[in-house]
Amino acid sequence: MRSINVSKRISAAPAKVWAVLADFPNIAAWNSGVTKSFSTSDSTSGVGAQRHCDLAPFGALEETVKEWDEESRLVISIDSAKKLPMAHGLATFTLSPAGEETTVTIDYAYQPKFGFVGQILGSIALDGQFTKGFNAFLRDLDKAARK
Repeated sequence: MRSINVSKRISAAPAKVWAVLADFPNIAAWNSGVTKSFSTSDSTSGVGAQRHCDLAPFGALEETVKEWDEESRLVISIDSAKKLPMAHGLATFTLSPAGEETTVTIDYAYQPKFGFVGQILGSIALDGQFTKGFNAFLRDLDKAARK
């Protein structure tokens, strides 16, 4: 497994940030990296909720909520990744109050495809691409939480 970590102070209280993240099936409404998203389970929130995401410019994810701690922590399992060089992953979102703002930290662990070659590819290119993507995610989350 490879891992990355990104963090950003968001100009909104934890309740507002959480409200955006808690609308689990509708991530495409605010995340520029997702072109289409929808629920694939009866539950749309809480542990066990599942969604499908079509990514820009290509690829798709199937995800499941593993932990759901209101306004503080969300853990999402990336169960499958289509047309992407990763097999699966685990994204942990931690919200920390900072006055009227919120520091959001993302810890992302993933398993590259292609064995040893994938591990090398991860260290050369994938870590940087995922870091860039999660930083864009945090900018979009900041914007959505301030609406």
